[in-house]
Amino acid sequence: MRSGRTKTTSFSLDAATLKNLKALAARRHKGNVSALLAEIASREAKFAAAEAFFEKYDVPPLDNDAIERIEAEWRGEASKKRRRRAA
Repeated sequence: MRSGRTKTTSFSLDAATLKNLKALAARRHKGNVSALLAEIASREAKFAAAEAFFEKYDVPPLDNDAIERIEAEWRGEASKKRRRRAA
């Protein structure tokens, strides 16, 4: 983020959310909360574009089982193998 090309705003956040934002900023942006929020906004814009794409092409939303499988994969958990009946 370049100095002089930004606008100042304010947010009302509860203490826990602010603490979490500051901790994330410390890990990812050398403590720069504004840079973290810019990154989050950019990612959210991409997410909204993906949703519009899926809606345009009638891609159905993920069901809860699919979401759980994806999240388990992200956590590095082994997937449950489905057994197939012998022919």
